[in-house]
Amino acid sequence: MTYEKREAIFSKEYLSIADLQELLGLGYQEAARTMRNIKRKYDRLGTRGKIHVQDYFDYYGIKTERYALLDEELLSGGLV
Repeated sequence: MTYEKREAIFSKEYLSIADLQELLGLGYQEAARTMRNIKRKYDRLGTRGKIHVQDYFDYYGIKTERYALLDEELLSGGLV
């Protein structure tokens, strides 16, 4: 998967089963099972077949502070 494709997936507010298939290299059934596992623990959207991007990050323990800091620096003009 290219960086651009990963960036496009994570720029959305939610992830679908197809997104999980692509991100994790899983078949449909495995991706659907993974989504159900994530939804059991985190479910910000409460919608079938979709999970919030932050639920994905929380489930896998991915820290997002780094990205928030980068956004803050960009907005303040520190990196532009």
